[in-house]
Amino acid sequence: MSKRTTRKSFRRKKSKKNWGFWGVVGGSERWVKFRRRFFYFLLIGVWLTAGVLGFRYLEGYVRQTVREREVSLAVELASPPSWAGEELLEEVRQGTGLAKDDFILDEGLTDKLLRNLLDQDKSPWVKHVNQVRRRYDGKVVVDCELRRPIASISQGGKLRYVDVEGVVLPMTPLEGRDNHLVRMRGVDMALPGAGEPVNSPALLAGIEVLALIRGTDEKLERQERLWEELAVMDVSNYEGRKDPAKPHLVLYTQNNTEIRWGAAAGRSRPYYEASVEAKLSMLYRNHRLQNSLEVFEYVDLRNRRQEKSNPLRGSGKGDG
Repeated sequence: MSKRTTRKSFRRKKSKKNWGFWGVVGGSERWVKFRRRFFYFLLIGVWLTAGVLGFRYLEGYVRQTVREREVSLAVELASPPSWAGEELLEEVRQGTGLAKDDFILDEGLTDKLLRNLLDQDKSPWVKHVNQVRRRYDGKVVVDCELRRPIASISQGGKLRYVDVEGVVLPMTPLEGRDNHLVRMRGVDMALPGAGEPVNSPALLAGIEVLALIRGTDEKLERQERLWEELAVMDVSNYEGRKDPAKPHLVLYTQNNTEIRWGAAAGRSRPYYEASVEAKLSMLYRNHRLQNSLEVFEYVDLRNRRQEKSNPLRGSGKGDG
């Protein structure tokens, strides 16, 4: 009896093993973590695959829907300036090269429009493109900065515009209250084609002075402005090439008041003239005195101190 008991005490019991899908259930802790991570990655992979397939299906559906609807494309300019009329805006739209039967979802459509808008021959009015957005209703919205004319030039029987950078622009009617331009006179070089910059130092000097005056003007209240009183900028005596004793640059008002600006901006010191800031200050001070420049015989801005006042019309004090 005792012998049997002793034998049983040394007998090993066989462990019952429960084999699961990946091995022994309740195995090592490392194996359990591995299984969990595997299932997580598997689940993420399924989600990503489903998402990609869903987007591809949606893209195909949208493309098919757009084609079936036969959407006609059209360009729309975002926030055009007040001086740009419908004819000018149509020139910009035509310059994009967008055709009505172009496909709105074409991947190369945006690049095509950008190339055309930045081509000076096709789109001379466009200075900078901020954004091009495509909508599924067929509208292509172009957000761009247009070149604003500052002066007009008549040459060879043709009238052209130039902007503050001297870029030549087509003669397209402008609209709104801010469409006033000054006529340039005395230009000594032939103008290049639309979209190209001029290379005449005299013309560029005159444009720079006009830009300074218009920039100052637009910071003031409407009743204090004088830009619309200006009619002509004469650059024929630039750097005194005709007569060193006479003003190099001369402006004329609508009523033919002579405004003797003098040397180009940045060239006052060699000719002992007032600085650009002083000239602008004197110009607007004379305007405030009479609420107009038209009442003066002339306004001379060259003298640094301006010791004598500018004569009024009919006073008999003009020096011609």
